[in-house]
Amino acid sequence: MLSVEQGPHPHTVRIVDAFVGPDAPGAPAPKDLTYIQLVLKVTGTPGRPLKAPHPNAYWVVRYDGCEAAREADSQVGCGGMDDGTDYLTEEDMRSPEFGPGVSKQFGDLAADTPYWTRAWQLVPEKADLSRARLCEGGRAEEPDNCVPLGTVRRDGGPGPAAD
Repeated sequence: MLSVEQGPHPHTVRIVDAFVGPDAPGAPAPKDLTYIQLVLKVTGTPGRPLKAPHPNAYWVVRYDGCEAAREADSQVGCGGMDDGTDYLTEEDMRSPEFGPGVSKQFGDLAADTPYWTRAWQLVPEKADLSRARLCEGGRAEEPDNCVPLGTVRRDGGPGPAAD
């Protein structure tokens, strides 16, 4: 689990699933690129509400060769995730239409409530993700607050249940 301490709203992030796919909501990947997509469970400090963290400002996927890939293609980012979905409570996730969710831009997450979101980042199709890590975002060259992604699925099959 990643503990993010930057900014006024500390939170923890647990990776539920990690997979590679050619598109994200409303954004097909350009030629020779694909998306690493993460399903994340986010919780705030116990007893305190949380301003919804925007993936681009708070998290980044670091992997071997990212900087070289960015130099070769300016669409590849190494400083923050590209985007993410709204936040869903467990009740939202169980509803047939995934409930209303909470905006990643301006929303507030209730205290003592876990939320799930999906976030993504463009990577080269042949990127080596075997040692990829989810890190606290920011523009630091080598962040030290990181957790391994674990297995990154490439087969498109079903992932683990969101827990």
